[in-house]
Amino acid sequence: MTQIKMIATDVDGTFLNDQRQYNHQRFAAQLDRLKAANIRFAVASGNHIGHLHKIFAATPAVQSFVAENGGLIVDQHQTLFEAPVPTDVAHAVVDALMSDDSLRPQAFRLSGAHGTYVSRDSKPLDLDAQNYFFNNLVTVDDLRDVNDTIYKVNGEWPHGSVQHVVDQLNTRFAGQVHATPSGFGSIDIIAPHMNKAVGVTQLAKSWGIDPSEVAAFGDNGNDKEMIAHVGLGIAMRNGAEAVRNVADLVTPTDNNHDGVLDVIDAILAGEV
Repeated sequence: MTQIKMIATDVDGTFLNDQRQYNHQRFAAQLDRLKAANIRFAVASGNHIGHLHKIFAATPAVQSFVAENGGLIVDQHQTLFEAPVPTDVAHAVVDALMSDDSLRPQAFRLSGAHGTYVSRDSKPLDLDAQNYFFNNLVTVDDLRDVNDTIYKVNGEWPHGSVQHVVDQLNTRFAGQVHATPSGFGSIDIIAPHMNKAVGVTQLAKSWGIDPSEVAAFGDNGNDKEMIAHVGLGIAMRNGAEAVRNVADLVTPTDNNHDGVLDVIDAILAGEV
């Protein structure tokens, strides 16, 4: 088997348990062991960079982030790569969704370089979750008036209707955006041909690492390309079936029982 030189992990439903926590002490010890073994560690998430810094503040050795589903890569506080959605395209997506009652989201946000812009009439499915995931909220009357570098358009729909919206968006805006389910009734709409696989590959190459030497963990639709692309794709036991189907390995335990940390131990021990 190819030697693993980099580990990348999704956050929600993967690295974090359902209480949005992780074992700080155990993970900090693993980071020391990974460094000694010359194995790089990175976070690969659909979340914005400020939120990721907040999550990993307890383990400050984590300094490599593939944020916004690959649309922004930050390593050691330096931006290595970004792929924003063109402003006119982001506004066109907003217009299409707001003008079609069958596609209109309950909550609507633009993730930008200087804030996460939320429509004043948004009705998030879970207000506490919105306040948790987006700690840089800026309320606006019309998202089509936002002028910022936009990494992602994000919306929330009732569970069950998400894939229909994804398919509609990818057909209507083919070659302009890439829509992907991101869990909890949410969809991320990002730059075309962009996903976590692209972002993780970009970061790995900056370190002289081939994708075949990367292990990656994930649980949801926006992890599927990454899991399928890397040398060792690892799906969470609690993950979506579509992700488990493309994985090389399914974690023996779920996100509530240190599933990621257990497999990292196995990687360090040369058992996988």
